[in-house]
Amino acid sequence: MAKIDDIYIVNTSDSASYGVNVTEYPVEKGMPLSDAVIRMADTFTVSGYIIDKNPDNVLNKLKSKMENGTVVKYVGRVIASDVLITAISPSYSVNIQNGMAVSVSLKKIRVPKSPWVVRKTTTTNSGTKAKTSASTKKYHKVKKGDTYWGVSVKYKKNLNTIMKYPENPWPARFIPIGVKIRYE
Repeated sequence: MAKIDDIYIVNTSDSASYGVNVTEYPVEKGMPLSDAVIRMADTFTVSGYIIDKNPDNVLNKLKSKMENGTVVKYVGRVIASDVLITAISPSYSVNIQNGMAVSVSLKKIRVPKSPWVVRKTTTTNSGTKAKTSASTKKYHKVKKGDTYWGVSVKYKKNLNTIMKYPENPWPARFIPIGVKIRYE
């Protein structure tokens, strides 16, 4: 039994193909020069049967995943995650009453992970300005006797982090009264 995401296939055979591409450059005499080996994507093929009351529904689910480029996980004799369905070959036979023979080709892909973070924005009632909800800066208004250390204790924040904020340019012994110290 094999499984592509939530779809079961009674598999009769699984095969895998691993390969590399070797670049070659012709020369005047002798063998061509090779200077690079490039890994090719792993490919897998599963052959078997879809056994179901309505096998066309199961086939349509597989086709939908293929056409939408849905990344799937395959579990059979070979286990592969992050694969795409690249081809489906159904075969109808009179010998199979409640199903069909099928061959599914899969290709391993590498999904990039982006450090990009989407910043959510909200619109004010006037609809003219957008405020960013990602801004979490918090400030403390300095009174007589306040110090960076006192602010760090009061708000339970790291003293070095508070002193390193660019909004806090004052030396520790000369913080003017009335300015705002950023603590988060």
